Amino acid sequence: MNIIETVRSILESFPKISQVCNSIHIDFADPEPTSYGLSSTGDELLREDVLGNQLRQHSFMLYTTYSSINDYERLNNSTALAELSVWLHDQTGAEVETVIGAETCTGTLEKLSAYNGMLINVPQGDLYDGVQYQLQIIAEYTVRR
Repeated sequence: MNIIETVRSILESFPKISQVCNSIHIDFADPEPTSYGLSSTGDELLREDVLGNQLRQHSFMLYTTYSSINDYERLNNSTALAELSVWLHDQTGAEVETVIGAETCTGTLEKLSAYNGMLINVPQGDLYDGVQYQLQIIAEYTVRR
């Protein structure tokens, strides 16, 4: 699995995912509550050794749509993102495949960090139809050549 598939799979294994989400889409979240969208925002080479092994960083935005009728629901939404952020920090060691040039290389997920979980949008213009949050996720992984 590439880094996008790996992070999506990890998110789907979050123990409370069924309480807050029906599905994790790539690049967008449905406007209906209980939808997640994982959007890849870039990949960067952090360092490379003399053998060509690399440490890379991939950035994501996780968009979520939650019901938000009252403060109780909005508190639950923020709590779910906070718990997900803490849980992600412990998810390391997954195998990752990366194509460099024409070569498929394997590596390991070294670190997942999550930041800036916040309300960003009221897609339908009405709190009763759901609100959208975002969470920034950074994945550091190695590539062996």
